[in-house]
Amino acid sequence: MSIIDWIKLLSNLTEKEKEDLSLFCQEKHLKAWDVLFYDQDEASAMYLLKEWNIEISKINNWKKIILWEVSAEEILWEMALFWKTNKRMATATAKIDCELIVILGFSINSLTKKYPELLEKIKKIINNRVILNNNL
Repeated sequence: MSIIDWIKLLSNLTEKEKEDLSLFCQEKHLKAWDVLFYDQDEASAMYLLKEWNIEISKINNWKKIILWEVSAEEILWEMALFWKTNKRMATATAKIDCELIVILGFSINSLTKKYPELLEKIKKIINNRVILNNNL
């Protein structure tokens, strides 16, 4: 059993493929109010939130604006890996102690080339978040 078996987004993968991908994954623990990444950081990984939630925020005119919260079993900040700038567009902060799975960017890029349907699922998530951001 790999550390990514619970991820619905990767359910199409075989057990062997999940085991291979899990070699490029790490578990990460955040304490309440730890920052996972900052706005404009270089993107090097995609995160899957295993437990609890993370606040996504941005500073605009010196005020913190909360864009949304990512809850358990959601993909977190995959967008920067697939955009040309490769920069984070907001700050991610743990609201309470959290557990995440970190999937290194180069393995996601390789995986989505091999499994285009996975890339389509990720693109759908990205598009939904872009629409949400534009409505704020």
